Amino acid sequence: MQINYLKQYGGLIEHHFQRTVLNHLPKDAWKKLNEPEMIEEPDLDAYVFCRVLEAVEIDSALGDKKGDGADDDDEDEMGDTVQEHAAGSCLIARYATVREHVFDGKITLLL
Repeated sequence: MQINYLKQYGGLIEHHFQRTVLNHLPKDAWKKLNEPEMIEEPDLDAYVFCRVLEAVEIDSALGDKKGDGADDDDEDEMGDTVQEHAAGSCLIARYATVREHVFDGKITLLL
């Protein structure tokens, strides 16, 4: 009984959207959705709060727009911009520095 209700409800919603929105769009509007300026990209310089799922090394100079590496403040005593983070730790980092680890499933974004 619930399945029939959901099918009917889905059909009504689809018909409603067709009638109120989709039928009024210009014919070429769908083609424009794939243009580069229509595709949203993440802000690589934004800071994100994340949890490390597997031990990783993060290079704080990665994605640095200055081209000369990281800021002096980002370097440790040895002048290295790479830091190790253990599984289970939480950190705040620029998205550019953790992006590949997120794609690999080694880091998960929180919030």
